Amino acid sequence: MRPRILVTGIPGHYTRLANGAQGLSVSYAERQKQPETKEEFLQELRNISNTGNYLIGEGALRALAPHAKQVPFWHLYNLSKSGSGFDEFNANFDICVFTCANLLRKGLSADAEAEVLSRLNMPIVMLGIGLQNRRDLENNLPEGTKRLLAVLKEREHYFLTRGYESAGFLKDQGFSFVRPTGCPSVYFMPDNMRRSMKRLSSVKIGKARTIFSGYLGGNQDAILDANALAPQDTVPQYVVQDEFLHFDMKVEPQDEGRVYDSASGLMIGDVAYPGTEREKQRFEVRTFFDTNQWRAWASSMDFNLGRRFHGSIIAMQAAVPSLMVAVDDRMREMLGFTGLPAVDVTEIDKAENRAEFVADHLAKLNTTELVDRYSDRERAFRTTLREIGIAN
Repeated sequence: MRPRILVTGIPGHYTRLANGAQGLSVSYAERQKQPETKEEFLQELRNISNTGNYLIGEGALRALAPHAKQVPFWHLYNLSKSGSGFDEFNANFDICVFTCANLLRKGLSADAEAEVLSRLNMPIVMLGIGLQNRRDLENNLPEGTKRLLAVLKEREHYFLTRGYESAGFLKDQGFSFVRPTGCPSVYFMPDNMRRSMKRLSSVKIGKARTIFSGYLGGNQDAILDANALAPQDTVPQYVVQDEFLHFDMKVEPQDEGRVYDSASGLMIGDVAYPGTEREKQRFEVRTFFDTNQWRAWASSMDFNLGRRFHGSIIAMQAAVPSLMVAVDDRMREMLGFTGLPAVDVTEIDKAENRAEFVADHLAKLNTTELVDRYSDRERAFRTTLREIGIAN
């Protein structure tokens, strides 16, 4: 008999429409949200914290068996605080898949996760789990995270990590089933992912309509990228993930009181961030809360140069040739495992001519090897899910 699968943790974009839950049932609004005022827009962003997270939940649910049931984490947490309601979940599910990202980090105490998972009397699959800076964690795990790991040691567990470093850390903590499989978002729309890599050799740097991403408000690297790569007499395109929340990017309403156009994903308010005086041409800034809308828009572009992992993954899901810039240890771990097209930030930032550097790098890539390695990783990911008994 196939296991009854409960899915929670980081959600897909459709959970934006969840408007209530009772017991095992979750209700969804039929009216699409249009967060166009400043307050509505920022609240919608706060609800997910980083729009790239939507790709994790979406990729996980697509990879799992179709009978898997998604329940918002906030509902389970509310039940844990009330002290009732978990008997119904324990009676109706055999295994829980908890979708996550860089859960193991210095600044995050996983108290809520520990509380909820302690009440589920079933095996737990931690899907996509990763760490941030192992040196910070050595003998210095936050108390809530210590409790979470203790909870998971007490039952059957499966850690599917986003790379080798996270797997090594968890093995050192004494866990038995630990496999590096990569982020589940990487295996969503795999045919388009392969097509994206095959098309890299056809990119004309300096002429290609390019998607840029990074940390505007925190640094000005994306401005330098656009100055070097964006075609002349075009408006460079920048896609936001969390800059309005965590960095010095701000937006104020235009005359109609709107900051955002839901139809196009375009920021139509007055967007401000440090470094605008360095731009050859101001960015057109977009934000997407619906991954289908994000991919549809991305598919109209020719190339993606991304300093964000999930912003680049969604471009690849739309079959857009992409080159990622690895800016931190999280990206290096995920890119090192998957082998997706990338350069390190130190390489591109020291290049005298950034456009020539990127063009030369693309010309040297062996796309056949890239596709073969990706296909191997995808097979291993799906084999692991089958072994656990939860695969699509």
